[in-house]
Amino acid sequence: MKKAMLNKSFLYGFVLIFLVVFACLAINNNIYGSTVRPLAIMIGNSTEEVIHQTGLNKADIIYETNVEYPYSRLMAIFNNSDEAIVGPVRSSRYYFSRLAIEWSAIFAHCGGQSLRGERIVNLDQMRYPSPYWRDKDIGGWINLFTKTQNIREKSRKMGFQEKVNLDNHLLNLRTLNLSGGEITKISVKYNQKYTISYEYKEDTNTYLRYINSKPHQDSKTFEPIAASNIIIQYVPVKKISGDKEGRLEVEVIGEGIAKIFYGGNYYLTKWVKKSKDHPTVYYDKQGNVINLNQGNIWIHLVPEETKVWFK
Repeated sequence: MKKAMLNKSFLYGFVLIFLVVFACLAINNNIYGSTVRPLAIMIGNSTEEVIHQTGLNKADIIYETNVEYPYSRLMAIFNNSDEAIVGPVRSSRYYFSRLAIEWSAIFAHCGGQSLRGERIVNLDQMRYPSPYWRDKDIGGWINLFTKTQNIREKSRKMGFQEKVNLDNHLLNLRTLNLSGGEITKISVKYNQKYTISYEYKEDTNTYLRYINSKPHQDSKTFEPIAASNIIIQYVPVKKISGDKEGRLEVEVIGEGIAKIFYGGNYYLTKWVKKSKDHPTVYYDKQGNVINLNQGNIWIHLVPEETKVWFK
């Protein structure tokens, strides 16, 4: 009887150890091995487009940077399989596609400048219209939308790999849950006509986003747009000589200063992107890769002279 009980205890113990080891391997594989190919979707951010924006709260990471004065534009990274309607979908600029390559992403946009490369799936709506549609209730050129599952399905039908080997620390290191810091308000003045700001809410450990002092919200769910981590990354920006549309050169390769906020805390860091194929990495003052809080990330690429206030 005792022998049988010992055998059962040994068996249960063996099974438990096996499950723990398997779980550890699975977690490690999720961080450093194969993962579902992320989506990178361009989203308009002009005054007319903001009131129609949807899907931003479903994104893991959102980049925002200047395009033609006085506008900025967004690129949302979706690393999950949750279905979301996203838009208004707009055109790209070459610096957005350089960021999309960091994620080996399926790049969804409607025309504009983009890079070609084997690490990126370029689903330009002007060449591949099927994953997109026009909302007839919205006039003009700001009515193009898509659904994340539509983009993934089109990529599959075109024969692209669904999974990629991705080791990007912005996904891997969102493990902290710090809160209670004293920095409660942040403002970024892109230009005279456009200022974004954030207000920290300790009860949710997130920052509510405002555009020109007005709450930013999803047009379909009416949920407030919120961020768990905010990165303000200073980059060289200059006008393209002779460009009648006022297009810009935004240099995302190199290194510079970045200000990072999460949990009400502030960190002065250094960003480094060695080449177009390397991810952007953020380092603390000791030269260590900086850890980030759980939740989503908003990354603001701004000219070096941009005024930023926080208190």
